[in-house]
Amino acid sequence: MSTHRYEAVGDGNIGVETEVVAPAADAGSVNDESVGYETSIPIHPKILAPLSYIVPLISGLVIILLERRNTYVRLHAWQAVVLSLAVGVLSMLLFWVPLVPTLVHLASLVATAVCMFRAWKDADTLTFFKLGVVGDFAERQVLGSTVLPF
Repeated sequence: MSTHRYEAVGDGNIGVETEVVAPAADAGSVNDESVGYETSIPIHPKILAPLSYIVPLISGLVIILLERRNTYVRLHAWQAVVLSLAVGVLSMLLFWVPLVPTLVHLASLVATAVCMFRAWKDADTLTFFKLGVVGDFAERQVLGSTVLPF
């Protein structure tokens, strides 16, 4: 099982990038390009990470359940699931305020599009683009943490 060293960059604000660093390659390895890109699902992370945002709750959950090896893909899958759940809860709580659920869903659509693009663009460098609290929660789910969220 491939282990990734994880280095956080930034202060946790919205749109902060963090880097998932691939382990050092062995001197005798034949294919150094595959280091950090091994997945349980036979799809390259450049495709698999943005795929978790297509239908965030469903595709994210499927990827979380099937992908066990690639931290980068799992981080994006968790972020997609948490984002879709947060949008659903927020729109249900504010359904009585005119136009607010519509604005919440539009903001979610923009955030999902940005995350999908960044998941595709940053797959070569394994840089995780996270959305503030949602990204922090996704990190805790994938990497584990003893820090309380509050």
